[in-house]
Amino acid sequence: MAIQGNGTLTKVESWNSTEQFNELTAWHRNNEMITGVVRSILEKPYRAVENDNTTKSANAELLVIALQNGTTGYCVAENFLAREFKNYKQFVGRKADFFIEAIHIDENMLILNGKKAQEQKISQFWDTITEFEQLRALAEHTFKGIVTGQHTTNRGIFVNVEGQDCFMPRVEWSWNERDAISISEGETIDVKIIRIDHEKQRIFVSRRQTLPDPYKFLERLDVGDSIAGKVSRVDPKHGIFVTLESGLDVKASKVKALEEPVIGDMVNCRIGQKIVRTDDGRIKGRVVIVKYPNGKRKVKDLGQFLFE
Repeated sequence: MAIQGNGTLTKVESWNSTEQFNELTAWHRNNEMITGVVRSILEKPYRAVENDNTTKSANAELLVIALQNGTTGYCVAENFLAREFKNYKQFVGRKADFFIEAIHIDENMLILNGKKAQEQKISQFWDTITEFEQLRALAEHTFKGIVTGQHTTNRGIFVNVEGQDCFMPRVEWSWNERDAISISEGETIDVKIIRIDHEKQRIFVSRRQTLPDPYKFLERLDVGDSIAGKVSRVDPKHGIFVTLESGLDVKASKVKALEEPVIGDMVNCRIGQKIVRTDDGRIKGRVVIVKYPNGKRKVKDLGQFLFE
């Protein structure tokens, strides 16, 4: 791939062999949906296909797409997804589905359309979940979702499922009630659908519902029963927190004879307040640290982590 003096990328030929060309024409003829990875972004004159099948010259931001058979396609930014974005650089390295819109033989250039592929996937997805709803089987099905971002105010998570933008309330990320949620944009997660607003075409999903429910074990424990855990937080204001089953954090205290815990201490606890599930689905309880079964972690100099 050559670099011009202004730093922009020159066009790479879309195919390099007759076999690749024949495969591309077969996909185009059969209207097959194909998967590609966004390699880069470039500004490039190209020929746009009009509704009457005529072409015209245009200049636009193009996404360079690496296809599964070693060929390269180009997708105009406005035809990449169903909604437009100010900055498409965030999608470099991401997978997406496409239809072939045009094959320009004289320019050895393949034009792709991701928007059409997304719209078809969304339509099929709604047909599927509507059928599951009618069969009252929606709760039984798990879907693959891609994390696309986080809401700046309520900290909910945006998830794309089969092309459809869905929303996950913060409490539906896990069984653990945490102050912060660590997400990675582009991460693939399992989700279940918990609510559908057909009027507004909105879907709410849950990652928590796909994880093992720690309450099934914890509800058996009574006050005074023992359980193992790991110190997850020590805060001068909010106190001590211990992680129990499935990453569930609960508030903790300690017997007076013990040293103060540090994050990472393995602890033997007894149930101080019975663990219950509240009406909103959250699991709450309290434990008392009674022993450090593996010994106490030493508080090291801040720089010592470099040598661990």
